Amino acid sequence: MMNIFWDILGYTGTALILLSMMMTSVTKLRIVNMSGALISMIYAIFCNTWPVVFLNLGTIIINTVQLVRVRRK
Repeated sequence: MMNIFWDILGYTGTALILLSMMMTSVTKLRIVNMSGALISMIYAIFCNTWPVVFLNLGTIIINTVQLVRVRRK
């Protein structure tokens, strides 16, 4: 039963990342993408897929930096 939870979590993260690509607002895109990356990163930690963890961590950092830049303007 627990594996089903983790699979749903992984698919949810992937769906959020894909959904973010359809956003017209860059701020919304970054927030939704960051949420999906965080969920995907948690799933990747569970699955011990460290390259995917680092990819998602990098995505989160980049989105955070860009959101801070936009807020400062």
